[in-house]
Amino acid sequence: MKKVLFTLLTSVALVAGSALTFASKHTTETFTVRFRENTLVVTSVKMEEARLYSIEGKLLQKEHGTFAEFPLERGTYKLYAKVDGETLVRRIELR
Repeated sequence: MKKVLFTLLTSVALVAGSALTFASKHTTETFTVRFRENTLVVTSVKMEEARLYSIEGKLLQKEHGTFAEFPLERGTYKLYAKVDGETLVRRIELR
């Protein structure tokens, strides 16, 4: 009985660990946010669109496709990107 319980717990732990690993790799490997001078560059093979909002919620720019560039000035922004059917949100601050 102990051996069956140990085997069951081990397999559950392995499945949970692999699911967490997949989730963390999925987001970080397929979605990249970088700065180039005063431009925010957003890329993802599976990105459908990216939108940049002011911190007050006003839509500043919307781009479709796998690559987007947003010229920025000093301030705080919110970036929404639809990647593989999931909406990812990032807070962007340029000082």
